Amino acid sequence: MMPKRVVVTGLGILAPNGNGKDAYWEALINGHSGIRRISSFDPTPFSTQIAGEVKNFNPCDYFDPKLVKRSARFCHFGVATAKMAVADSGINLNREYSNRCGVCFGTTIGAENDIYEHQHRKFLESGPQAVGRYTAPEVTPHVATGYISAELNINGPNSTLSSGCSTGLDVINWGYSMIKKGEIDIAVVGSADAMIFPFAMSSFCSLGILSKRNEAPEKASRPYDKNRDGLVASEGGISIVVEELNHALNRDANIYAEIVSYATACEAQDVFHVELSGQTLFSAIKQALSAAKVREDEIDYICAHGNAIPSYDLAETNAFKTFFGSHVYNIPISSIKSMTGHAFAAAGGFQVVATSLGLKYGIIPPTINLDVPDPLCDLDYVPHTARYFSMETALINTHSVGGTHAVLVLKKFH
Repeated sequence: MMPKRVVVTGLGILAPNGNGKDAYWEALINGHSGIRRISSFDPTPFSTQIAGEVKNFNPCDYFDPKLVKRSARFCHFGVATAKMAVADSGINLNREYSNRCGVCFGTTIGAENDIYEHQHRKFLESGPQAVGRYTAPEVTPHVATGYISAELNINGPNSTLSSGCSTGLDVINWGYSMIKKGEIDIAVVGSADAMIFPFAMSSFCSLGILSKRNEAPEKASRPYDKNRDGLVASEGGISIVVEELNHALNRDANIYAEIVSYATACEAQDVFHVELSGQTLFSAIKQALSAAKVREDEIDYICAHGNAIPSYDLAETNAFKTFFGSHVYNIPISSIKSMTGHAFAAAGGFQVVATSLGLKYGIIPPTINLDVPDPLCDLDYVPHTARYFSMETALINTHSVGGTHAVLVLKKFH
């Protein structure tokens, strides 16, 4: 029996620089940043006063207002993007065997911000009787998966993942693996985080990893630039429909890209400090390319993690140099976080959407704000301007707190 092939057929996204795949893609290829001064609360007392917030989004357009009122912002992102992705795929789930469809959604922070902060404040001020009836289920990370499954009437396997900044690739792998094993035909997978709330921002300010370029928000996220001073936090959500190839072809689906492999590895040395040699990312890339039966010189583009923390950028660069050797200087590499900020669990999904569209249309999004390249980060990081470039195979990598690296390989579908 021929191994099953898995393709991307639907994209749904809410990002700081665009809602929906078309607006998001236009922003990326035109180098438009979504970073602004925080508007959802007064950031004046904070050392960092900027972030990437999702704008012009009304969850009631996608979700029952009663459920919106009791649920968390990350759930709103999840339900909305799942419905966007299904609509974009053109699939009619009512005509599918619902137990042959699956849902996997991921988050890093979940509802700890809006639901927990709000309800805990009520508890402190007025006692236990003041706590809302639905607080317990609404603060569980799995609640978003439950809402998405219910809204789409999907009865098959469902799961929730939380692996930090690698979550966005890990959920893709969940769907990819389930379809490859023949357990399902369709998966709606995605991730979301909404951390632009006072306590969460306080914790990240205290950690000292955020850019303080408050006077120029759009210039603040500067991966690989000599003058970078940290990442820019953001929020958002993505959902992707992944599908068994023959199932997609039988319904004449629009196919964005083919998923060909995934690998992960962990530094296993510290929850925050980074292995500067890049040896663990080297290992993950090696496993992914081996599984995909792809040679080093067949990688046409890398959509990199590039979060603008100096040690992370350097470790990533070192891994690329070590693995690809001199050929690395021929590979265009870019970080879309220069425009979106770092949306944590959603960030890898942002990369998958960008890379899928890049493969389909032959355009590489740029790394904006790369004005003075760090001499130690001297690769072709596609500065400032998008590049027309016909691609067959692309690699995506993410790096999570705790030293986890994930790598996904996509191919252009013919």
